[in-house]
Amino acid sequence: MSKPPRFFITPDQVRQPYITVRGDDLRHIRTVLRKQPGDLLTLLDGQGMEYIVRIGTMERTEIDTEIVEQRKRELPTVRVTLGQGLPKSDKMDFIVQKATELGVSSVVPLITERTIVKVKDEEKRIARWQKISHEAAMQSDRPVIPLIKPITSFRDLIMTIDPGPLPLLLFPWEEGTVPIKNVLRQTPNAQNIVVLIGPEGGFSPAEADLAKQQGFQHVSLGPNLLRTETAAVAVLSMILYETSSK
Repeated sequence: MSKPPRFFITPDQVRQPYITVRGDDLRHIRTVLRKQPGDLLTLLDGQGMEYIVRIGTMERTEIDTEIVEQRKRELPTVRVTLGQGLPKSDKMDFIVQKATELGVSSVVPLITERTIVKVKDEEKRIARWQKISHEAAMQSDRPVIPLIKPITSFRDLIMTIDPGPLPLLLFPWEEGTVPIKNVLRQTPNAQNIVVLIGPEGGFSPAEADLAKQQGFQHVSLGPNLLRTETAAVAVLSMILYETSSK
């Protein structure tokens, strides 16, 4: 039997043994799914708790539910941050969606030397990408929603980043010679992985040098030159594969 449809809530919506659902999901539950009192939903609090609830009353601004079952979901032991050079058109939408499905913890949109796109309406863009991440987390059965951070410059990120304990800093680059697989397998205890992906045109030699000075390892993704959106998916897939047993 499949799980009831999944939605994210905030911890403050939980009032044992009840949970009140509010916000953007109301229309989807009521109008799209046509749920009625007595139907079941799956609610996740974004901190690892999962609740199966039964709908009680349905008002215009909220739905009252009662908890039927609850459990603690296991959270990833490895946190992955993707610093993504802003690409053209809607490629960032695709990258955020796939990065979420592949287990990324946060995404930092980057302005680099070779970034072509001009950033307008930054708040709207961040809100759009956060919504895409939210929807992808629901679709892929993730217990948490990745955070989309503000757009920042490559240099600011490099000079200020504090990845946390047991970090692994990765800089895929066309001139990298060490396979990323080797680096991941040589550092099995890494708890916080940061990977930087350039925009169309890649990173500049100056950016590669600065990253190396700040502790990032130049790594290779293989012999083929990948598009920026392909590189992001490839590297996150490799990281997920190598860390999924932790």
